[in-house]
Amino acid sequence: MLKSHFNLQKDDEEEQEETMAEEPSSEMEMVVVKEKNIEYKVRKLDKFEVISRLSMLGKTAEGDGYTYLKANCSGMKLTDLSGIKSFKHLQFVDVSNNSLDLDALQVLTELPFLVLIQADKNVLYSAALKKMKYLQVIIMNHNFISSVHDVYQPELSTLEVGYNKIERVYFEHRMQNIKCLDFRYNLIKDIADFDFPKLDSLYLAGNKITSLVGLERLVNLRILHVRYNPIKSLNGFDACLTKLQYVNLRNCKVASLKQVKKLKVLTALDTLVMKGCPYMGGTGEENAEVGNEEEDMEIRIEILAALPRLKRINKGVVTAEERDEAKELMMQWLEEGEIDEEDIEEEPNEEEFNAND
Repeated sequence: MLKSHFNLQKDDEEEQEETMAEEPSSEMEMVVVKEKNIEYKVRKLDKFEVISRLSMLGKTAEGDGYTYLKANCSGMKLTDLSGIKSFKHLQFVDVSNNSLDLDALQVLTELPFLVLIQADKNVLYSAALKKMKYLQVIIMNHNFISSVHDVYQPELSTLEVGYNKIERVYFEHRMQNIKCLDFRYNLIKDIADFDFPKLDSLYLAGNKITSLVGLERLVNLRILHVRYNPIKSLNGFDACLTKLQYVNLRNCKVASLKQVKKLKVLTALDTLVMKGCPYMGGTGEENAEVGNEEEDMEIRIEILAALPRLKRINKGVVTAEERDEAKELMMQWLEEGEIDEEDIEEEPNEEEFNAND
C-alpha cells in the first residue's frame, strides 16, 4: 500500500460532526497530565463516540460478515483511546489532531486487523508501536519524533513522518516490505546508508541533504522527491536505477547543465522538476516569488536536448515543437564537438512514450 492509495481525512471530511470536537461533558474525567512540560487535560474516547465516526462498510478479515472498517477520531482533544478497543474489526484508524502520546497510541495495537494508523499532529516523540501482524501504513506527520531506529512492523510498506525532528533514516531491524518512505521537512543530512531494495517512492523534501550518493542501492525506486535541499551535485544516479521515472529537484542548488547531464543514465526518467534551481534562474530558496517565476524556454530546450526521453519538464508537457528545437541543438552540440555521436540518444517512438502512461 503506497501513499497514493489512501486519504483518510478527505474521505471522512463531510462525515465528521462538529460536536465531536467540542469539550467533553462534565461526566467525563478531567484531570491534568504532563508530557514534555506541556499540560493536557485527560480526554477519554467513549465507545459511543466511535460508533458515530465509523465508515467504510466491508467484509470482516475472517470473511464471515460485514462491518465498518474505518474510524475517524481526529480533532477531539483526546488523550485516551481506550474506548476504541472493542471495535476489533477496524482496519483503518485516524486519530490526528489530538493530544496523544505513544503510550496512549499503543491501545491501537490491540486491534488485531489494523492496516493503517494515521496520527498526525499529536504529542508523539517516538513511532515505536508494539509489533502488529497486519500493519502496513504508519502516518505521523507534525509530531516531535527524533528517531525511527526502534520502529519495527513486519508488514510495514509505508512510513510517513514528515515535519518532525529526525536526523537519520535508520532502523535497527530490517523491514523487507518497505516501499514508501516520506521524511519531508526533517533534519536529514545524507542518504549514504540507505538500503531499501524494494523502495518505490522516496520523499525527502525540505531536509539538509547535500549528496545523493547512496541512491544506487534503491534499485526499484520509481519516484524521488528531494525538493528544497542544498544539493549542488547530481552524483549518485546510476544506470541500475532502471525504474526511476520521476525526479523532483525543485529549489535545490543545481547550477549547470553539466549536472543535469548526469541524469542521462536514467533510462526510464520521463518527468524532471527543476524549477527554482540556479540553473533555471532560481535561487534555490522556498518562497512565494520562486513559485511565480517565469520559465526560461531556452533552458527547457537545453534540458530536453540533454535528456530527450523526457515527457514533462516542471509542470509543462514537452511539445513537438520543443522536441524539434532540442534535435537542432543536439546537432549543434555535435558540430561544435561538445558531444559525440554516441551521446545522442535515439528519441523513443510513440508506443514507448505511451507504455508508461
